[in-house]
Amino acid sequence: MMSTAPTSKRAPAERETRRARMAVLAATVGIAATLLAYGLAPGVRHAVGRAAHSVKHAVSHVLDPDAGKKHAPPKHAPPKHAPLKHAKRVGPSARVKSSQ
Repeated sequence: MMSTAPTSKRAPAERETRRARMAVLAATVGIAATLLAYGLAPGVRHAVGRAAHSVKHAVSHVLDPDAGKKHAPPKHAPPKHAPLKHAKRVGPSARVKSSQ
């Protein structure tokens, strides 16, 4: 029966070190590309700002201790306006044609 273990114990350690370096390099390149895009494109800055605002709102909504409580009604009710009355509009097909 043949052994499945590698003949040298040094080779796997070198592979692990190389794999770790590659992972760090890939993460560094990704972060650098993200920062470059953020710095150059105003659309990216706008999207990041909106996302940050959205996350902030969602987190504050989840952590709000008063979320389930009913609030007191306002002291002064907003004024109720009468519905607006619009004149009935007459389209071109409903107009009386003048005889010439």
